[in-house]
Amino acid sequence: MGMESRAGARVSINATLTVDVDTGGKGIARFLREPQKAVIADISAVGIGAVCPIFLPKCAALVIDMAASALSTDKPARIKGEVCYCRPSKDGKYRLGIKFVDIDNALLDKIKEYVEQNKDKAV
Repeated sequence: MGMESRAGARVSINATLTVDVDTGGKGIARFLREPQKAVIADISAVGIGAVCPIFLPKCAALVIDMAASALSTDKPARIKGEVCYCRPSKDGKYRLGIKFVDIDNALLDKIKEYVEQNKDKAV
């Protein structure tokens, strides 16, 4: 048995998100022509596992928009994240590991609460 390398408990969530490149307002070359929709496979207090239709390079800085309904928040969530890995999956899509880089504390509390309440959906 290998050691668990993740920093937090992960649970399933039925939600989608939109990912775009975080250019930080600089004239950085974009590798996405337009934001991409992805399905969230799981969520934890430190990041998101998602399935995306395109390859995203490791260390890519992303802006993630998540619908308010995903975590029952008042408004859509905007999170800055970084791609930790991107692996091809059998369905021709890509499995992403995204760590949170900049997240609102109130949203992080909502995520922690969601994870705690859904331990039975641990992955």
